[in-house]
Amino acid sequence: MTDPRPKLHALFFCLLAAGCSTTPSGRTPHATLSDGRIAQIDFGGVDLRFDLVIHNPAERSLRLDAYNWQLLAAGRTLAKGHSRAAQEVDPQTNLVVAIEASVRNGDVFRATGSEHPATPPEYQLQLGCLMTSGLFNARPGFDKRAPLPILYKPGVTLQNFRVVKESATQATVQFDAVLENHNKFAVNLDTITASLNLAGRPVAQEFKTSPKSIAPAGKTVADFELDLDLALLGPTVAAALREREVSYEFSGTTAFDTPWGRKTLDFAQSGRLTIQC
Repeated sequence: MTDPRPKLHALFFCLLAAGCSTTPSGRTPHATLSDGRIAQIDFGGVDLRFDLVIHNPAERSLRLDAYNWQLLAAGRTLAKGHSRAAQEVDPQTNLVVAIEASVRNGDVFRATGSEHPATPPEYQLQLGCLMTSGLFNARPGFDKRAPLPILYKPGVTLQNFRVVKESATQATVQFDAVLENHNKFAVNLDTITASLNLAGRPVAQEFKTSPKSIAPAGKTVADFELDLDLALLGPTVAAALREREVSYEFSGTTAFDTPWGRKTLDFAQSGRLTIQC
């Protein structure tokens, strides 16, 4: 026997709303969908929560048979989910169903084609639902759209490496680190603790800078000066400082406050740098 109820996949883009099915008492069940709330956010992405509330003012029970949802940005699906476990909606009560969507920043950047979109991307939550009392049709504007929260990593880029003093056993080097803030709020970086390797050899470990403040969508520069004991570091480092280019690894950690609490940032970069004598 054919199931008379609509198939769930056919309802994928239908949003639950008021206005279609009326109970014998004349009271109309309806549904609301809350705005997205940030459950957790970090440099990897954001977890959003939406509350789907089924309002049943009638004197008999309803049943939520199944629902599915998808969250999109820039026309691409970033997260989706479904439930086919029936849930009762008791008479004259509300059923609250949590919809939790985890969005990875990498997926957002691929969807928008940029790691720093000029315009903050917008998310769209689409919901489909099936009930034994009938399908509630969509009403315009019922789907949820809002700017997608993204916490951007402050950029840390080493530059201007130069040897300012050198002897057979000692050398003094200076370099800068450009600190860039891609967020729409100011960043107050705590002390930066960093390490530097040259030519595959450790040169300096856990040296520090003072705290730095970076304006929204701004940048600043942190200056470093290191006195190197070449007798201790060995001939490989001494020879590297006399080269025009050398391989390097620059890594470290810092922390700063955000609207969503204090966050720790680990950074690491490697490549080749030009030594300015």
